[in-house]
Amino acid sequence: MGRKGPLKRNSRQALDSIPGLGSDLPGLQQARALWQANRFDEALQLFEETGRRHPQNLVALVDGSRALGARFEVQRAELMLERLLRLAPGRPELLHFAGQSYRMIFRPEAAQKCFEAVLAQTRDIPDAFLELAVLLERRHRVAEAYSLVEECLRNDPTYREAQLLRARLLRRLKHDEEAFDAFRKLAQDGSVHPAVRAQAWAEVAQTLDRREEYRAAMSAMLRCKELMREREGPVLQEAEFVLRHLGRLADGLTSSHYRHWADEARDRPPCRPAVLTSFPRSGTTLLEQVLDSHSGLVSSDEREAFARDIFPAMWLGPHTPAPTVAALDAVPPDRLQALRDRYFRFMEAALNEAIGPRIHLDKNPPLTLVLPGFLRLFPETRILFALRDPRDVLISCFFQYLPLNPNSVCFLTLERTARRYAEDMRVWRQLRERIASPWIEIRYEDAVNDLEREARRALEFLGLPWEAEVLNYRERLEKRAVGSPSYEAVSQPLYTRAIGRWRHYQEFLEPWLPILQPSVDAFGY
Repeated sequence: MGRKGPLKRNSRQALDSIPGLGSDLPGLQQARALWQANRFDEALQLFEETGRRHPQNLVALVDGSRALGARFEVQRAELMLERLLRLAPGRPELLHFAGQSYRMIFRPEAAQKCFEAVLAQTRDIPDAFLELAVLLERRHRVAEAYSLVEECLRNDPTYREAQLLRARLLRRLKHDEEAFDAFRKLAQDGSVHPAVRAQAWAEVAQTLDRREEYRAAMSAMLRCKELMREREGPVLQEAEFVLRHLGRLADGLTSSHYRHWADEARDRPPCRPAVLTSFPRSGTTLLEQVLDSHSGLVSSDEREAFARDIFPAMWLGPHTPAPTVAALDAVPPDRLQALRDRYFRFMEAALNEAIGPRIHLDKNPPLTLVLPGFLRLFPETRILFALRDPRDVLISCFFQYLPLNPNSVCFLTLERTARRYAEDMRVWRQLRERIASPWIEIRYEDAVNDLEREARRALEFLGLPWEAEVLNYRERLEKRAVGSPSYEAVSQPLYTRAIGRWRHYQEFLEPWLPILQPSVDAFGY
């Protein structure tokens, strides 16, 4: 499970350098140790207790707020940040740390205000320019973001992350050649951090792909993946452990388990959960944005609350280090109800709004393998499953840069991407024959060619009336940031050029196409 502590080491060193605001404390060290041992509730209690005992200690306030936010206890995190802000008048460095913390606890608007306040007081914190620029770029305010990055680089011309963002913004502003040259320069510079170089190589690859220089594009993408594989070891081990146990769990559950769980849930307080899942790059972001424009639905975009927190709480114990059929089947009714309530509380905290009588749509492509756990908690869930040509999914996943985690580490080679896709789809094909919950499959290709028809299908399945406003989903994107890596693509008018893209790379895919063939056949591609 091995998560890092809530505050990174270099950030803590920066905090310790601020005079008069304290440093690390034994209580914080103990809280972090509890966190690493997955004893989260005890850790949070100790973070808060240490913050109360040392109300002037910056490390306690920042570390505690970020830990609370990571567990979706956002209101409690905000209370600690309010205390931090009371220390901040005339202290832009404190406002900056507050802004970073607000960003981490799902409050981008508050983060933006903090960074704007920092820049109103000083131009000597380069990170503040960059943080604000990233927030604005996510809302497609590209010209404003570009101006901030330019000023950041005037203050620190060697800031590589700012150079990378500047090149990305140049591309979005249609200065393609200048952007390409900047990406290529960063990618080829051995003195640049490997994570920045990997992102630059991915941008080079995607530019070459758009230019239809497919062999060169694949060569550049392989350079990106090579850099990332240098750091994959522990993450790959975790991924293999998790995938092995989730596959066993799915295989062990029968139709009778799902029917029993559905019967058992009929006496629980009603709620309206729905899941939109599949595999990354299968069109989930487009469908989610359309559905989230409906007045009767609210979506949570790629929140990790269930897989990271709720699901382990159902079975994790001294004698169950991995999920089993027996452990999942034996969850007591009172714990199930408490976790159902906690799930919705977490989602409302991240959304910063009440869900009320609306359908809540949990959009998360990697959720497929933990669907058995979700259906244990919410057998009444309606499942929307996005389909796309498996070969297009393979090439699209491989051509993305994603920070290393147990999901993205599977996309660092073509073979590994194909095998992970095949496993997820094997589990889904098995689940759709066994589960007692309603489900529907929606094809990306059909949505692109006739969005209204597929939107009507999805809404009818969810029991919602037609609202024409859902087709105007792009008008909302400046106000609500998209969490998915597809945030830029979904802001564009619909296009069909990604359909059949895999054929440009067929020579590279040939060895792995047999792995995908069962899914190609099963889904009619």
